[in-house]
Amino acid sequence: CALLTTHDLPRIRYNASDDILWHNVSYTRYWEKDVWILPIHRPSNIGHWVLCIIRFSSKELHLFDSLAKKKPWKNDVKVS
Repeated sequence: CALLTTHDLPRIRYNASDDILWHNVSYTRYWEKDVWILPIHRPSNIGHWVLCIIRFSSKELHLFDSLAKKKPWKNDVKVS
């Protein structure tokens, strides 16, 4: 299982070099894990976070959102 973080997103946004990004994530070896846990910040007036569990072997995404009834994801997610 790999717990991913949004810690390096600002570095990506401000054009950090590949060497810096690799230095910060290579120790995790997340690409070898079958399950990823990914926190996602959903912009809103309350600064809401949701959690996505990604299971590669079964090609599943599980989204946990405690406020889903108040602000559904229907407009945010494209299902094909």
